[in-house]
Amino acid sequence: TLAGPAFIDVVEASGLLGRGGAGFPVARKMRSVASGRGRAVVVANGCEGEPASGKDSILLAGTPHLVLDGIQLAARAVGADRAHLMVHLGSPVLPNLRAALAERRGDAVPVSLEQVPKRYVSSEESALVNFLNTGEALPMFTPPRPFERGVARRPTLINNVESLAHVATIARYGADWFRQMGDSQEPGTMLVTVSGPGVSRRVAEVATGTSIGRVVEAAGLSLAGSAGVLVGGYFGSWLPAEQAGALPLTHAAMRAAGSALGAGVLAVLPPDSCGIAETARVPA
Repeated sequence: TLAGPAFIDVVEASGLLGRGGAGFPVARKMRSVASGRGRAVVVANGCEGEPASGKDSILLAGTPHLVLDGIQLAARAVGADRAHLMVHLGSPVLPNLRAALAERRGDAVPVSLEQVPKRYVSSEESALVNFLNTGEALPMFTPPRPFERGVARRPTLINNVESLAHVATIARYGADWFRQMGDSQEPGTMLVTVSGPGVSRRVAEVATGTSIGRVVEAAGLSLAGSAGVLVGGYFGSWLPAEQAGALPLTHAAMRAAGSALGAGVLAVLPPDSCGIAETARVPA
């Protein structure tokens, strides 16, 4: 398997964007960390702070080794000698992760499983660094950023667990294979969490660029008569159903619509509901 700059080149060629919400190019993050001073640290974010999201827990419960492979590959790419996998305190996926880690005695980089308080702000990347350094899971809004000096003041790569799972598949099948799926500018697949009237939560893997209407219908819901669709969770907004239906699931399309793709949350609003009232009920 390629390592260091050669593997980062492969990730860059794939066009992989982070799946945690911001959509930042994964290879660019890797390069920033790899060029830093000192041995790097990898932090895999599986906390899933978005209240309406369920994708990361499904991924960690069903395919933990894919994420752990991605962690090892990312660590090798940036020259890290330690890694942390972060989940919320009491997460139901903990038994799966502990069992998977126990099966991986040959990994070059040790991975510690960490539990952070179950709060939205606890999963912000600087809050994860702060937690590992001090035990306080609170964001830090002053420089340096984690890629410069993060955990133990070392260059720190922080990626969502879905992003790292994609890193693992890219290592196995290549950048060209990854680009065969999805939008040409934002290629690949993504995990989407869909909910609405009569449907609590369903997680689906879809090609980027798939229309919101098509994803919603595949989940057994309909936009007909709906008051709107929440796109992106906290990072997004409520969009009118007639507008949302044709929108492709890409960061560029969401920005143009005045919203954000975020972590792939799609929540259909019942016809007799109010988006503002629903937002006010979201737990902090």
